[in-house]
Amino acid sequence: MTSSPMPDERIPTIDFAACRDGTDAERAALVSALGRAAEVYGFVLIVGHGIAPAVLQGGFEAGRAFFELPEAFKRTMQETGSDRGYQPMFDNLRDDGKPSAQEGYTMGHPIPPADPTLVGEAFYAPTPWPPVAHFRDRFEALYGAMFDLGRDLLGAMALHLGADSRFFEHALVDTYSHMRINHYPPHETVSHVADEGVFAHHDESLITLLLQDRNSGLQVMGREGAWIPVVPNPDAVVVNVGKMLRHWTGGRYNAALHQVINSSGRDRYSIPLFMHPSLRTVVDPRALTGRSDTEFPPIVAGATVQASFAATRASWKEAATESSGG
Repeated sequence: MTSSPMPDERIPTIDFAACRDGTDAERAALVSALGRAAEVYGFVLIVGHGIAPAVLQGGFEAGRAFFELPEAFKRTMQETGSDRGYQPMFDNLRDDGKPSAQEGYTMGHPIPPADPTLVGEAFYAPTPWPPVAHFRDRFEALYGAMFDLGRDLLGAMALHLGADSRFFEHALVDTYSHMRINHYPPHETVSHVADEGVFAHHDESLITLLLQDRNSGLQVMGREGAWIPVVPNPDAVVVNVGKMLRHWTGGRYNAALHQVINSSGRDRYSIPLFMHPSLRTVVDPRALTGRSDTEFPPIVAGATVQASFAATRASWKEAATESSGG
């Protein structure tokens, strides 16, 4: 998907420090600004998030070390049919079957589900930890810091939506949230196979928290139908609304279309944390909007996301074929 750029339109930046130590008026202003960004753009850059620079750097260092491992070994870290471990290059597929040019590694939520009936489900599969020095420690430290920030962001969004700040807390019990690090080779080295690092899409999550390295590539569809570049800021966490939260708000929040084209000429790395509810959470907009809407009926969170993954990932399609004996 292409469109002409609009340099005068940019994703807003919000200082989140007031959430922790601001006055009542400052917290109210923050909630309003965050909600407005979610409605208009579906994307916002968060500074003042409180995550230590060493924790951020540790995640990137561990990820780069993993991607330097031999391809054959990385594939032994692949849990086919789940969202854990290694995802090889060209695994994500557009509707027309053309792949995206990225490889990734995904860890699941570090706390196993308390509900024993969830054990064994694909979204709760164990994480296959690679033998990279300090990898697990660094990833779990980063996951914990980002998950705490995501929980605070969802609390602020709940207030903006007129609900109690703990509205989403119950949904995060036995969450299947997951964090991954992505590696995008320079676009010119893979353009003969793929048009994008990630094709234009909407995230399946409630919200996604994203760390970018210093190389550009992320673009968001703006209000006027043009791509807005999300300029890397090492002090910011990029936050975007996913399809699940858009549904829960009855379309009030915007799950913006976005894509990645790594035209930096260098290898690009990013670390997203996808915040999800529990597998069987019923996402019912009536709880937030107070009205029924045929466009946004109640849905079951996990089944909805699983169907999307099965349609867009080559490895999931292969696993389904093998399990059916095809």
